[in-house]
Amino acid sequence: MPKSKWGLCRDCEWWQIEPRAKIVNQTLGLCIDEKIWPFKVRVSGNSGCNRFMKGEPARAKGSSSAPPTAKPIR
Repeated sequence: MPKSKWGLCRDCEWWQIEPRAKIVNQTLGLCIDEKIWPFKVRVSGNSGCNRFMKGEPARAKGSSSAPPTAKPIR
C-alpha cells in the first residue's frame, strides 16, 4: 500500500468528533467517508486507513456515542 494514501484519523477530514473534543489519539469519533458511513464505524484518533483525506476533522454532537447518533456533516 502506498504510504501517501494511508493516514491517521486525527489528521483526516472524514473523522467526525464531538464539538468540544480535543484532537488526540484517545478521542473517539465517527468515520464519515461515504463508503464507510453506512457501517457507523467509531474510531479513535490513533486509528487509520487507506481512505485518508488530509484535513480538519468534522464536528457534530453524538459522534462519539455508542452507537453513534450524529449524521455526517460533510
